[in-house]
Amino acid sequence: MASPFASRLGTNYCPTDEELLEINALLVEPTLRLKGLDDEITKLQKAIDKLAEERSRVAAYIEAHKALLSPVRRLPLDIIQELFVACLPTHRNCVMSASEAPVLLGRVCSSWRTISRTTPRLWSSLHVVEPLQNFFDPTSASFEEKVARRLKITQMWLGRSGQCPLSISLQSAPDPASPPGTPTPSGTSMRFMKTLLSFAPRWQHIQLTAPLPLLLEIMSRSDAEVPLLETVAFHSQGHNSLPFPWGPLNMLRGARISSFSVPGAIFLPENLPLQWSQLTNLTVGGHKWSVPPTITSDALLRVISKCPGLRCCKVMVHDSNGIELPISEHPIVELPFLHTFAIDCIARTAPAVSNLLMRLSLPELRDFAIFGSTPDSPTLGNFFARLVRLESLRINLNIFSRTSLLETFHTLPPSIRHLRISGLDDPWGAHTQPGLDEMLAALTTSPELCPMLRHLSIDSGITLSDRAVLLFITARMQESPPALNRVDINFGRQVVVNIMPDLRTFIEMGLAVSLVYLPPQTSQDSPWLGLPDAPVNPNTSWATWVPPESMSNW
Repeated sequence: MASPFASRLGTNYCPTDEELLEINALLVEPTLRLKGLDDEITKLQKAIDKLAEERSRVAAYIEAHKALLSPVRRLPLDIIQELFVACLPTHRNCVMSASEAPVLLGRVCSSWRTISRTTPRLWSSLHVVEPLQNFFDPTSASFEEKVARRLKITQMWLGRSGQCPLSISLQSAPDPASPPGTPTPSGTSMRFMKTLLSFAPRWQHIQLTAPLPLLLEIMSRSDAEVPLLETVAFHSQGHNSLPFPWGPLNMLRGARISSFSVPGAIFLPENLPLQWSQLTNLTVGGHKWSVPPTITSDALLRVISKCPGLRCCKVMVHDSNGIELPISEHPIVELPFLHTFAIDCIARTAPAVSNLLMRLSLPELRDFAIFGSTPDSPTLGNFFARLVRLESLRINLNIFSRTSLLETFHTLPPSIRHLRISGLDDPWGAHTQPGLDEMLAALTTSPELCPMLRHLSIDSGITLSDRAVLLFITARMQESPPALNRVDINFGRQVVVNIMPDLRTFIEMGLAVSLVYLPPQTSQDSPWLGLPDAPVNPNTSWATWVPPESMSNW
């Protein structure tokens, strides 16, 4: 509609008294028209609402009948059960939670609840977490109620598993009255263990995280039989030593164990009645300070020689500090199936460990790792020369001197595809650490070293220069065709030179690069300083820092 005030609309113009009268007269007819439109809209809206209500009734009628035609209603019971089993986690045991299967499946409808409760395989795995006791109120009634309820659920859960073999993991809670770091078994822990022991004849995979005294007490029992047991993993809580002697773990007698993981503190082969020839996985771990000096390289060799079927072996060795032991007369041990081998050196064990490695024949070894925390100079060249299929190597540079590190790198087998460097560059003693720049320089200037290297990862590179990384990547990516496809480096320091723009071309070629730096320290000056409602600067916390776009993954 045309208006004599069109040029004034949308401005800050103030009309005169005469114009006020004119505007009021001008709006009489549009106001009446607006009211008429509102009335018509209201009438039509009522008609639409009535039709929408009728449509909802018809749609509900149709949907209710279509539900009867749903294909899932016609699935045979065994198919539904297989689908339910496929919903279970495959990398761990089930948990007591309604947010995932199998409990979640029973909350969909009564039919599914009946099916889930009568399908034993759904209840054949369980992770049990012992409730934490309130340190300040150990006799709390709520705690006892929680324990009783969880014990009841555990019994009911495993009771639904019928005669299926069981996979169980237990996370025990230490006694709150025990000194920190030296947990002792509590009465509650024993109650949970006794509940699980009632199902021992059907144990197939068992993982127990508990104080060592509890583990020893339970596994020393001779009245429990575990004929189906295949996988055993013991993890100790705390790092307490065991001054008292203990006998054999009688419960393991007669078991067909193929995978065995045990803390080094209780790794006494004479107390482990295992069928060593059946083992395919052996892990001796735990806290370094709890590993007894009886786990020498010579003792490990005698154990490994009994396990010709090993596929994966991760052990700790504790030889005399720097004392070269006489070479054992033990013959060469051949492990034709071993593909993963990791060894953790507790002390200065270079001569003994080198001797151990030289007495092993590992034709199928693909993944090797060596760790340690004491500077040493292990001789690995002759060992690497025999690993024609080695693809992944992880080394802890703390055990190498600068000279031995460079010598080791010049002996790496050409088959290596993944090289991971970890546990290095103490910022307080960086001058004594092996040179990362020299290491990368060797890989940069000598293309014959690790020619098939595809993935380089460095866990800590405080002394590593950005330029050395750039030169290495440039040299490797200019090969034809380039083998390198991923680089992950955690520098543990702030950016010195931003090399990401120089890597853009390689990234576009498919190279994945992750360079992690500490955030720059920002100024603490703020006009809100000292006020209770001062805005929080996100850059003041390294834990929440997000790297700039130029430094994040491309």
